[in-house]
Amino acid sequence: MPKRKQKEIDICPNCGTKVDKPVKTWNLVSPLPDAEGRITITVMGSYVCPNCGYKWRGVVSKIKAGGSSVEIQGKNGTVKKIGDEKPEKRDEGEIIELDLSDLDEEE
Repeated sequence: MPKRKQKEIDICPNCGTKVDKPVKTWNLVSPLPDAEGRITITVMGSYVCPNCGYKWRGVVSKIKAGGSSVEIQGKNGTVKKIGDEKPEKRDEGEIIELDLSDLDEEE
C-alpha cells in the first residue's frame, strides 16, 4: 500500500509539530538527464520531532542544473530559475549532396 503524500515535509506526521530544520541532509544525483539535458540533484533530509521523538525522511529541495540555466525547487514547491531562459541553438552541419549516377561514371 503506498504512503500518503505529505504536503509539508517539516511538520511531524505523527503529532503535527513544526520542525525547524533536518538533523541530517544528503544529496541524490540522478544518473540520467531530463529532456532538456539537465541533471537533477535531490537534497534529502532526516527529521526528528522534538515533541514526540518520531523520525521521518523527506525531500528538502531539488536542483536541476545543466546547460545555461539552473532551476531550484524549494520546500513548498516554489521554483526559482537562474540563468538564460532561451534554449541554445545548435550549429547545423554542412549539407553534402551526392548523386549516385556520378559515382557509377567514375568506376
